[in-house]
Amino acid sequence: MKTIWMITVSVVLLTASIYAAVDPNTLEDEANVMRQARSADLWFEKWGFKMTRGIVNAATCWVELPRCVHVETMDNPVVGPMKGLFKGLGLTVVRAVAGTMDLATFGTVDDTYTIYDRYAFPYFVWQNWNRSER
Repeated sequence: MKTIWMITVSVVLLTASIYAAVDPNTLEDEANVMRQARSADLWFEKWGFKMTRGIVNAATCWVELPRCVHVETMDNPVVGPMKGLFKGLGLTVVRAVAGTMDLATFGTVDDTYTIYDRYAFPYFVWQNWNRSER
């Protein structure tokens, strides 16, 4: 009996917190969208995206090396190749570690302390291909 009571209270509190998070002046359609965004589907999508991002970044981390050499050479043909080599090696390690951390923690959906958001690091190696401000 106590278990059923606890489950009922938990469901009521969860439902109340979802409805309380919606501003009172929003349209009904917007409120429904906001409630749906807090559902399990969104959690599963984030979970899948984090796992996919980890696999892709761990597999394609080596692409940072030729990308950096190319970008730095286009900026400065004299010292660009050497600068791009060292920068590419560093970013290869950073992307490999970020991908490994995504794979290790893909069950937790909290992306608060990831390198991608804190340092404006692109999610994938092909994003912002021709920019050197990574």
